[in-house]
Amino acid sequence: MSPVLQRLRSHGGILSAARLSELGCSVSDIREAVRAGAVMRIRNGWFALPGAEPDSVRAVRVGGTATAATVARMHRLWMHDDDRLHVRVRYSTGRLASPADRRTTLDRESHRVCVHYSRRGGLDRARDPLTTAIAEMFSCAPADDVLATVDSALECGELQMGHIGLIREHLPRSRRTLLDRVDPDAQSGLETRVRLLLRARRIPHRSQARIAGAGNVDLLVGDRLVIEVDGRSFHTGAAFENDRRRDFELVMRGYLVLRLSYRQVIDEWHRTKAGILELVARGEHRWSGRGPHEPTLLLQNA
Repeated sequence: MSPVLQRLRSHGGILSAARLSELGCSVSDIREAVRAGAVMRIRNGWFALPGAEPDSVRAVRVGGTATAATVARMHRLWMHDDDRLHVRVRYSTGRLASPADRRTTLDRESHRVCVHYSRRGGLDRARDPLTTAIAEMFSCAPADDVLATVDSALECGELQMGHIGLIREHLPRSRRTLLDRVDPDAQSGLETRVRLLLRARRIPHRSQARIAGAGNVDLLVGDRLVIEVDGRSFHTGAAFENDRRRDFELVMRGYLVLRLSYRQVIDEWHRTKAGILELVARGEHRWSGRGPHEPTLLLQNA
């Protein structure tokens, strides 16, 4: 097998000529691999396997490295809708190219590209490490949305709490305290968005609170307001039945259950936020002398 193919296959599918040289590939090795069609030249001095990660290829073709939300998507993390290609480039970079064709000059609007000018190193890679990418997200997305992505990464194991310090180092000093709001117990980015609202308003709440007879709930606000946040997919069959059965159990115990959809948290957030705050203002999150109670045996066995 060609040494160029070997190196590309063992290093993510995309490498610069300089890196290939460091790994023992000669100029003639690279030229022969390109001539045979086994490797494609995606930009001067950069080569990739035909099946290499598409957004990384596109970012290199633009003139930099994939970063921010583009890398978060590669890790399958939750994030607010953002279909742009995010590319980190050297701060002094001049002409940038279309992600589809190096002969065409980049038009950020029509090509849907967000450019991150940077003095940081690491531009000899096709994509940023996740910690660097998340730090870059803070420069082009609302902080609450980025924190939701961080919580998602912690929940699925793509990040550990020890990585938060690495992200913090990449941020301007004025923004580093934002990471103090990360919650490793959050189960989804949607949940994080609601949690950050409660935190900002200093409303007492707990993530993944356990309630007798019902198990863990996404958020318990005050004493009795339960907020469950459904994902993008629509629950059917057993999942749908289990959710409704649990909601019923919670209501019978005196809890007020608010089940929110993806659309309510993302597309209708202003209205949803106002509704949550209204419930709290009315004291619906407090027992107010009622207190939780066990459903009667007759109802349990019905």
